Amino acid sequence: MKKVFIFLAIAGIAFSCKQQQPAEEMVMEVIADPNMETFQKNVETVKATMAAFCAKDFDKMSSYLTDDFIWSPPSVGQDSLPRAEYEKAMKGFMEAYNDITLTEALYYAGLDEDQKPNGDVRVYGLWKSKHASSGKDSMLKYYGVMFFNEEGKIVHTAEWYDTADLMKEF
Repeated sequence: MKKVFIFLAIAGIAFSCKQQQPAEEMVMEVIADPNMETFQKNVETVKATMAAFCAKDFDKMSSYLTDDFIWSPPSVGQDSLPRAEYEKAMKGFMEAYNDITLTEALYYAGLDEDQKPNGDVRVYGLWKSKHASSGKDSMLKYYGVMFFNEEGKIVHTAEWYDTADLMKEF
């Protein structure tokens, strides 16, 4: 009986060591993934774009977008709008709201079909602002995905938030 117990203990230790090995290799693979370096650079671009929006610096914000930029807004029935529509909407937000800030921002890597990082950026956060006309504070839960080209410019933004929250300020 003692031999069986010792055999099971040794087998358990050996099995547990083999189980941990691939997990460690997988972690190292993700850390060494060059797409994670691209992701980190693209996060900085997203942060700069959001900061320019908060500062109401439309020209700077637009400089991070490609000429053929596509916007997928949260509104039902609207998708793949051209850059001109995005610019019109952003100018409208900048005029309608003051003290715009993105709080509680979290940035995650976009994933390809194989669930591996591809350099794109997913961002979650809470937009806080003050409606310019009424002076009412507003909060808007936000989720967006920014897709990038090889030059590090944003080619497409897809956004999700409750557009009804924007009407509460009036």
